[in-house]
Amino acid sequence: MRAMTSFTVLAPLDDRGRWAWLKRTARNLFIDQVRRDRRAGGEVPETPFEEDFTRAQVWRAIGELGDGERELFYLRYFAGYDATELGRLFDLPPSTVRSRLRSARESIRKKYFEER
Repeated sequence: MRAMTSFTVLAPLDDRGRWAWLKRTARNLFIDQVRRDRRAGGEVPETPFEEDFTRAQVWRAIGELGDGERELFYLRYFAGYDATELGRLFDLPPSTVRSRLRSARESIRKKYFEER
């Protein structure tokens, strides 16, 4: 919702700038919610440090994918598009989309286990 209401801020940015804005905004909204919960005396779930570190490693590995793979990966696994829909968006056969996603997953897996 915040992104939709901030169209005038996001419109002049390139994809990388929009992505950075979205991540920063989501992080800030989460922190604000945790602070509100603490003030209200609500339970704040504890996230183990290791889980946070693992999540950061995965996001770093995703960030190191090539632009095309990163975009396909994000749209498939975070935005919920399937291979057929992505094929139409990128003018690719669905089999090529699946192949590139498989390559992206393998790159992430290798990068993740190198860092561990």
